Amino acid sequence: MITTANTSAETAVRSNLDHIEKYEPEITSLITIRQEESIAEARRLDEQVENGFWPGPLYGMTLTVKDNFDVAGTPTTNGTSFAYAHSASEDCFVIDRVKEAGAVVVAKANQSEYCQSVTNQNIHHGSCRNPWGLDRIAGGSSGGSAAGVAAGMATASIGSDSGGSIRIPASLNGLVGLRPSAGRLSNRRTASTRVATFTVGGPLARTAVDAARLFHAMDAYDPADVTSVRRRRDHTLGLGREGIKGLRIGVPKNYFMDDVDSEILAAVNTAIGTLSDLGAHIREVHVPGAEQCRTHFYPMVTANFFALYGDYLDRPVDGLDPEVVMSLEHGRSVTATQFAEAAMYRQLFVRNLEEFFDEVDVFVSPTVPIATPRLGKLEHSEMMDVSRTNFVQPFAGIPGISIPCGFRSDGMPIGLQMTAGYWMDTVLLNAAIAFQNATSFHTHRPPLVR
Repeated sequence: MITTANTSAETAVRSNLDHIEKYEPEITSLITIRQEESIAEARRLDEQVENGFWPGPLYGMTLTVKDNFDVAGTPTTNGTSFAYAHSASEDCFVIDRVKEAGAVVVAKANQSEYCQSVTNQNIHHGSCRNPWGLDRIAGGSSGGSAAGVAAGMATASIGSDSGGSIRIPASLNGLVGLRPSAGRLSNRRTASTRVATFTVGGPLARTAVDAARLFHAMDAYDPADVTSVRRRRDHTLGLGREGIKGLRIGVPKNYFMDDVDSEILAAVNTAIGTLSDLGAHIREVHVPGAEQCRTHFYPMVTANFFALYGDYLDRPVDGLDPEVVMSLEHGRSVTATQFAEAAMYRQLFVRNLEEFFDEVDVFVSPTVPIATPRLGKLEHSEMMDVSRTNFVQPFAGIPGISIPCGFRSDGMPIGLQMTAGYWMDTVLLNAAIAFQNATSFHTHRPPLVR
């Protein structure tokens, strides 16, 4: 956001476009660049300021947007071939909200095809590379969103998350990434509308403050979206004013801390110590039923995907990413009994979590428990390891946030994940801001842009 009189929205946009020209060939983080449109939009905002009108709380914030959100006048590919894209005639609900608040969209970001991979290795638009290590994955499916922000191509990005697709790339690229509670942000006029059982949009940014400002701009009830929840939203919270003294933080004894890379575990434990120093109350906890989440989540999400996109298997085999084909094939194999069992387990799990969050406000874990994989073919087991701590949140519809908390010896970022109860998104944002006020991990820049 612009806070000084000698800076303009156009200056901010042109700076980002310079970064795009310089670094985009290295990382392939974008699909469509809105060069002329973004400059024109920035000029209109600057003219409003010159005429004595303040454009809004996001004035000067530049954004990339994952390519499953409609932005008027640009194609929406959802990561697939342009042959199957549609040209958006109007902005989706959340893009309209952020534009009204003064933000400018500079580009549409690369993503995994149909959001079906944690790697963002895209056969149609190129594999997105991690600016912290060009031989490493950027994470998925919102990898282009994260890599672009890390490389200075925008202040922040809007991604989507069905099973870690915001939080995983945020962790691997040294950013803050929030997966909001189900129903907080509208899915209208997004490709996520078709898979809204688990999918939500959310912000990625270098700082928790920017993530909070972007979240608040998007956070509104949309009566035209059946997934939108009509519930009180307090936009004075989650901006770091409250501190975290007395916050009850649980450290899981089960599942989340199992088989974690030693360097990542050390960084997470140090971060927990920092939260304790800030006044949080730390205790060991058992997250009930977490181990079974992955077993039941995967059949539900792939069956839903197949129900909506199963006819895409009729396309030529070389026209779909292998991960898409695998998800569709798995979804086709899910039986009615398996789906019903998963749905029943989900109800039980949500009820047990409600009781769990009576005892703690937040629980912590690594966002990604293994070292950042290198580009290339990953075995299915490796991809499941990348996303292992990220199933609980979509399965239960609760919020999770990833925050930079250190670096491995290979220079790759490490993320701390915090998870809260339903509709407690601002608790996570407030804790993230407090943590960043006490640490400097978010101030580091990738070698590519130093």
